[in-house]
This record gives sequence, C-alpha cells and structure tokens, in this order.
Amino acid sequence: MALPLVNLSEGAKFFVGLLITLILGIFILLGALISHASKDGNMAREVSAAVALGAMVALLVLDLGPEAVEATEEIGFPLALGAIAVGFAILVVLDKFLPESQHTHGASHDHGHSCNHDDALHISIAATIAIAIHNVVEGMSVCGIAAQSTETALLLALGVGIHNIPMGMLIYAGVRDEGTYRKVTIVGVAALSTFVGGLVMFFLSQAVSEAFILLVVCLTIGLLLYIVVMELIPHAVRAYHKPLVCGCAVLGAALVVLSTLIG
Repeated sequence: MALPLVNLSEGAKFFVGLLITLILGIFILLGALISHASKDGNMAREVSAAVALGAMVALLVLDLGPEAVEATEEIGFPLALGAIAVGFAILVVLDKFLPESQHTHGASHDHGHSCNHDDALHISIAATIAIAIHNVVEGMSVCGIAAQSTETALLLALGVGIHNIPMGMLIYAGVRDEGTYRKVTIVGVAALSTFVGGLVMFFLSQAVSEAFILLVVCLTIGLLLYIVVMELIPHAVRAYHKPLVCGCAVLGAALVVLSTLIG
C-alpha cells in the first residue's frame, strides 16, 4: 500500500484534518434537518431557496470572487473565464437530463409558489453537483492547513460549516418528498464531499498544483452562477411570500459573512 506523500509528523496533523473534514458533513446534515423539520413542503422549499440564494451570492462575492481574480493572475484570464463558462455550460446541459420528481411527473405545477416539486428536485441535484465540487476544494484547504496549524484549521472549518447549513437546507428541500434511497444518496454526496477533498489532499498533497485548484474554483463559480441566475433568482422573483424570501436571503448572506469573518 502506498504511503501518503507527507512525513510522519505531518501525517498525524493531516489525520486530524481528515477528521475535521468528516465532521464538516454534520453542517450539511444540520441544514437538511432544519428543512425536514418544516411541516409545509412548499414553504420549506421557498425558504430554503431564498436562504441559499443569499448565501450563494455572498459566497461568490466574498469568497470565490477574490479567488477568481487570483486565478486570472495565476493561469491567465482566458483560461479562468473558460473554466467559468465550462462550469455554467455543464449545468445547462445536465439540466436537460436531471430527473423529475416521481411524485409530480405529469402533474400540474403548484401555482403560487416559487418552487414546486419538479423545480426543487432539479435545483437540489444541480446544487449537490456544485456544492460537492466546491466542498472538495475546501476540504483540501482545511486538511492542508491542518498540517500547519490545527487551531487555524478548526477556525476555517467552522467558517466552512456555517455556510454549508443553507446549502444543506436547499439540497434537502428538493428531495424531502422523494424515496429514502434518493434522499440518502443526494444528501450523502453533499455531506461527504468535504471529506473527499481531505482525502485528496492527504494522499496527493504534492501532486495537486495551485493552478489545478484555481481551475476547479473557476469551474465551481460557473456552476454556482448557473444556479443563482437561472434557478434561484427566478424563483425568488415568483415567490408567493416575498417579504419572507427577502429576509431569508439576507439571513443566508449574513451566514456567509459570518463564516468569512471566522474563517
């Protein structure tokens, strides 16, 4: 069995980092639990989409935006822009193949609500793809920083975890009426994605270049832009409870601001 590309002392710290990334999945599950606790499915989808909208916009501006600027300096503007475009295009194509809810196939939409079952399931799967890729990068960061300072890694993990709560809400809201297998699969992928990033950094820390990470970040930006622009904003505009949606969007943004300050 091949050994990790780190020495023994660093390996011990990396192991702690791996444990931290595994625990981070709890924040996704916490968001899912919040969404599950709502008795009104339509309201849960509307609130979850609004909180996620605010969180994603703040994440793009405060976190991924500066990294995109760094990417243009490191790998060049054309390549960075191309990666963003590819990320956006991936979900444009996948949207044609994402499954519809088994409970609403052939049924009429729920008028008066921004998110019906079909829409919410589409958004849930698209968000899982985007958040999973994003969390892999963050898991790599947490695990890598843990090799230098466990205390710093814990602070970063807390920040990452806080902004994962609205993502967990959004992901679960789309599958709350689905079968157990689909629920477990989709929520599980999102919850374990940070740990996967930790594993990548643990075993391939010397093989992963900064340029590659920045390319993945730009790809993630494109994925999130699609969800924000093509899915969440239109739903917010059509929302039945607009004051509530606005308040929830502000709450989602505030969570990311808090996580950024902590991280």
